[in-house]
Amino acid sequence: MFICASGEKFSFAKEIGVGLVDSAMILSSIILKDSPKELIFVGSVGSYDKEINIFDIFVSSTAMQIESSFIMHNSYTPIFNKIENVSHETQNLENKIIVNSSNYITTDENISKHMLNAGILLENMEFFSILRVAQYFEIPAFGIFCVTNYCDLEAHKSFLKNHKSAKDYLESYTRENYGKYF
Repeated sequence: MFICASGEKFSFAKEIGVGLVDSAMILSSIILKDSPKELIFVGSVGSYDKEINIFDIFVSSTAMQIESSFIMHNSYTPIFNKIENVSHETQNLENKIIVNSSNYITTDENISKHMLNAGILLENMEFFSILRVAQYFEIPAFGIFCVTNYCDLEAHKSFLKNHKSAKDYLESYTRENYGKYF
């Protein structure tokens, strides 16, 4: 089953809301109703690395949920904050791309550098929740992402400018590579 965040509508995907909480609740409801065998999330991401090109496509099955205060050593968490969910599509990936999820978008390049130093490349609001819910229900899951912006002061402006084109790239890539599943 293909899923996406609200606002990133695809004809082949079910919307699951925006952010960590709504996506977890709505996705859980969908799973209980439809019993999917696999989850494929399609969405936009910001990049912590400015050497990545806008509109690059990534496939990932690894997510973290850390906040900037954690990466800057100003807080701690007692909860597990990294998850990997291996599906048949991602089991042989050599480069494990880590996507961080938060209800906040990073706009500080210093934080982006710290994220990169921690091995985290991309940022998407929903992905950690998706993998956590999939893990709970024992469903293989992965994400297909297109970069819309860098995580810097221009993040929101770049996202708005590039969002439609990124959705077009995602639709084309997904249809070409995974169209047999829908």
